[in-house]
Amino acid sequence: MPKDNPSGSAGPVPPSRSGNSMPPSGAVVPVAFLGTGAMGGPMATNIAKKGFPLAVWNRSQDRSTALASLGAIPRGSPRECVQGARVVVTMLADEAALLDVLERQDGALVGIEKDAIFVDMSTVGRAGALKAAELVKAAGGRFVDAPVSGSLGPAERGELVAMVGGRLNDVMRAQPVILSMCRRMIHAGDIGQGQALKVVLNGVGAHHLAAFVSMLALGERAGLARRVVIDAFCSGAFASPSYVSKREKMLAKDYSPEFTLALGLKDALLNVQLQQEVGLPLPVQREITRALEKAVEDGYGDEDLYALEKYYKSL
Repeated sequence: MPKDNPSGSAGPVPPSRSGNSMPPSGAVVPVAFLGTGAMGGPMATNIAKKGFPLAVWNRSQDRSTALASLGAIPRGSPRECVQGARVVVTMLADEAALLDVLERQDGALVGIEKDAIFVDMSTVGRAGALKAAELVKAAGGRFVDAPVSGSLGPAERGELVAMVGGRLNDVMRAQPVILSMCRRMIHAGDIGQGQALKVVLNGVGAHHLAAFVSMLALGERAGLARRVVIDAFCSGAFASPSYVSKREKMLAKDYSPEFTLALGLKDALLNVQLQQEVGLPLPVQREITRALEKAVEDGYGDEDLYALEKYYKSL
């Protein structure tokens, strides 16, 4: 739990504000955003639209220069990008990408301002967050992990949910920037606990995914029409937003990626890693992870997560 939180409690961070609200007077601080890819681009766009002075960097420079029309300033390296920023946000593929952006010769660690808040919104697992936090602390910064729930659509609409780990004072300093991208933030505890919560939540998502696509495969093999099965999934007793949001794409067998199957495998492996950390092996989730591994091996890794259906249909 956060050491400067006398109650020792965690949960939604007060005061709650909609992600569509403007930051309060005096809260507009210079922000740096590292990683303006498929998810990071819309997130950085929302920061810029809320009026924060914004510098951006991405490995593919065209991804960052596209934000210039909103007033964002593209930078040539992570070091240049974070200079002068009071809040640094990263949205990167995995732990290796995060550590590279931090530790490279022109990385963020050599440019970060003293006591700047470093908010990592990637999904890197608890161990990855703790490793990054030590590096940021040694460089004079303060670390908050804030992985998000939601895919491309919620990112574009500013409707993500951030699961946050860090000292309460640091979380509150980062809150105006986080809520420019998210409709809600949940404080899970000290550094690393935001990642732990995200990994647990992704485990629920993996079960939903496997249930949907495997039972769709079973239903169709039993002679049920695809539309009939999907309509039942989306309107019956077990309907969930994750199913409903995929209804039209699944009817059309459209596997264009909103979140790739390869990234789903990465998240599933982080769940297995957390199971190992706490000594709680969960066999069902591990079987789902093996199915994801097989689907990636079969060449579906760059397709949407729901392309896992193709693996089950091949059995």
